[in-house]
Order: sequence, then structure tokens, then C-alpha cells
Amino acid sequence: MKYRENRRTGDKISEIGMGTAYIVEAERSEAVKTVRHAYESGINYYDLAAGDGTAFAIFGEALSDVRDEVMYQIHFGADYSKGTYGWTLNLDTVKRSIDKQLKDLKTDYINYGFIHCQDESKDWKTYQENGVLQYLLDMRDQGAVRHIGASSHTPSVIQEILDTGLIDMLMFSVNPAYDYNHGEYAFGGVDERADVYKRCEKLGVGISVMKPFSGGQLLSDKTSPFGKALTQYQCIKYALDKPGILTVLPGAKSAAEIDTLLILNPNKILAISRCL
Repeated sequence: MKYRENRRTGDKISEIGMGTAYIVEAERSEAVKTVRHAYESGINYYDLAAGDGTAFAIFGEALSDVRDEVMYQIHFGADYSKGTYGWTLNLDTVKRSIDKQLKDLKTDYINYGFIHCQDESKDWKTYQENGVLQYLLDMRDQGAVRHIGASSHTPSVIQEILDTGLIDMLMFSVNPAYDYNHGEYAFGGVDERADVYKRCEKLGVGISVMKPFSGGQLLSDKTSPFGKALTQYQCIKYALDKPGILTVLPGAKSAAEIDTLLILNPNKILAISRCL
């Protein structure tokens, strides 16, 4: 495993991290083994914008004994009060959700507390005005949150958040489909997206990558906007080659899938330009 440094925090972060989109599809014991296998394979960075609230207890069981050796990005605005993922700007709901997540994770601190999923300027304005941002900042000041992050699919909103100087990490959807205006979350033009990468690199704000495979779209000849499937390796390499990128966060639900993600054999990584 290779590690990249977040220049604003000094954290050494594994180039391959782990998302939580699929882990709850496995049986509980298998899910715990998968997360532990990821850690033992050198993955030290985990995104916890889970699709289902049961994911937090899985991570708590798998990693609580090595908590200080791993990093969690936890989202202030992701709601699991109904079991599955929901999005909220309500302060009380955010507080209850964070309390429950910390309890299930068996931890009392968050490495990267994220301003969650700000895709529209009006949402970012509400996030600031209704107390959620202040709650996140208060937790940072108390030491319960080590660093501030933000997630968004929208370059213009990202630029607004970067203007505040608050964030140390950005979670952004990075893949060749979105960068060239193909796909559900292909927000912003080619130049706008490139400007996000360049500005983060200049500021030292790390980028963690969500949706590296465009929701699987890029992995099939039938759905790839380029008329040809890319491999997981090509998509990961594409993201890691962008300015500012620290880690790519694909999901997995078995140890075998983790191993597949980590076998970045150069012979399997063809130049992206040969496929576009």
C-alpha cells in the first residue's frame, strides 16, 4: 500500500480507502472479516456515508481495538433514524445521528467531520444558518472532531466552501465520465471540475474520491459513455492521477473484493487515452 500526505493535517492516508455502499449486503460475520481484512491489507481511511445504519456497528466490531490506527470520515447531515440513509439539514436530527454513529463505532472522536452533500448553494446557506455548521465546529473545538471536510458533486458550491478556508478534505466524485459531462452526477463543465482539482492541490486540501466507477456505469460496454468498458484499475488510476487526490474509496463486501482492488498490476492498467 502507498500512502499520501494531507498537507493540511499531516495524516498519511492510504491511496485505496474503503466506502460503505456494499458492506451491509454481506452477512454480519463476513462483513466484519472484510473490514478487518481491509485494515490488515493497509487500508487506513474509511468513508462512513453508509447506505444503511447497520454499517457502523460492523466497523465498531471490526476496528475498535485499532481505532487510533484508522481514520473515519463521518458526515454531519447523513441521517439513519429510519435505518437506511437519509439526508437532513435539521440540527437535532444531525445531533442524534452523530451520537448513535459514535456509539456504534465504539469511539469518542471523529477524524474528519464532513459538511455533508452540499450540492446547491441554498443548502450550503441553510447548513450555515440552522446551526449544523456551528455544531460541527464546536465539536472540533472540543477535540471530538479532528479535522473538517466537505462532500459535494457541484464545483460551484465546492468553490464557495473552499472560500471559507475551513476544510482540510473534500469528497468529490471523480471519474472520466463525470469529468467529460456524462452521468447523473456530472455537475459542472470540464474546466470547472479541473479548477476544483487544481485549487485543492494549491491549498493543500486533500480529495477523497467517491463514485470512481460512476456507479458501475464505466465497467460495462453497454453503459459506458465511451462505448467500451473500463476496468476498476483504470478508473482508480485515472482518479489517483488528478491533482489533489489522496485516496479513492470504492465499496466492497468481501475479502476477495478487497484483494481485487489492491492488486494494481501495471500490466492491467492500460493508458486511459487508449479507451476514450
